[in-house]
Amino acid sequence: MKKIDFSSIHMPYKAPLNKNDLDAWAKTVEWVQRFELLSARHMAIFPTLDYHLLSSYAFPEASVEQLSIVNDYMTAFYLFDKVWDDAPPEKLRKMQPVMRMALCMSRRGLRDPANWLGMAGVFALSMKERLSPGASPKQEHRFLLALMDLHRRMYKHSTRQWRDHFHRSMRDYFDACLWESENKLKKHVPDVEEYIVEREKTGGVKPSFELAGVLGLVKMPAVMLDSPSIKQLSSLANQVITLFNDLISLEKEMRVGDMHNLVFIIQNKQKCSLEDAIQQVVKRHNNTVAEFEKIWSELQARMQRAELGQGEIEEWAKHEAYKKDKVALFIEVRRYVGVLQAWMFANMEWSLMSERYKTPEAPAA
Repeated sequence: MKKIDFSSIHMPYKAPLNKNDLDAWAKTVEWVQRFELLSARHMAIFPTLDYHLLSSYAFPEASVEQLSIVNDYMTAFYLFDKVWDDAPPEKLRKMQPVMRMALCMSRRGLRDPANWLGMAGVFALSMKERLSPGASPKQEHRFLLALMDLHRRMYKHSTRQWRDHFHRSMRDYFDACLWESENKLKKHVPDVEEYIVEREKTGGVKPSFELAGVLGLVKMPAVMLDSPSIKQLSSLANQVITLFNDLISLEKEMRVGDMHNLVFIIQNKQKCSLEDAIQQVVKRHNNTVAEFEKIWSELQARMQRAELGQGEIEEWAKHEAYKKDKVALFIEVRRYVGVLQAWMFANMEWSLMSERYKTPEAPAA
């Protein structure tokens, strides 16, 4: 296979590395050790892993506490994702209602002891389905306690509205994992557009964006996420990340035979060469970046005119935050879009340097 020329992939955004990177990572290492989430063999390697750099580029202004929560979330997500990526559809079908119940309970805030008890029961049930293959009941209990601790620390920063969005995004991720697993079982190759829609969910990117609001890094009302312009920018940023991931993970996915990659899907549907399919994905990535820049430029111009009293942003004018202080709202919108830009850069920067895509034994994306 011809090597992909990553210099041809456009990325106009930059983000500094969070100054709290190492301090926050030390807290996450301590968190994993305290709850004994990994075996002794894996724990010896864990502190040397580099995905804390992804968090630190994505959230350059987060405090030590906020950044350590992001790292803890990423750790838990990777543990889940690896299991679900390899799980057969029948296991995922059994897990779906369990995880939906858990999300429903955690959405209530987990301040009521009854909710904690309910959450414990749900996860106890999930562990019976072997969420962590080979894990002992003691290890499963520790994982549950670690998740409870993570939820408690995460949600003290958030509003109910941001939690609702975050949980819907996680639910979509669970559903998309089942879709992907069933495709693998049936050897079904989805159409390009179907894949693009579901890929936005299987990557777990959207809830990662929404951590900004859940952790209080962005004060924009969560209802603004449903505004057409913000929704479109979020979707485009998501696509930029997943398109790049499909390119950089291509070699590993070829090795393990995972066909859930846009390059393979284009090659299969169009009966073209692998190199031609790669170039089509590179072009789609760059066009998506250009579309993001265009939409954002237009939105900034509209906000500037509204700030000067020369117009309204129609779909926003009905919101209480707009009526109260539209300039403050626009600042938070810019901050949220800054999160999207930082994530696009962070994903590319980290992926190009990470051992995840360099070592043969590392898992595919």
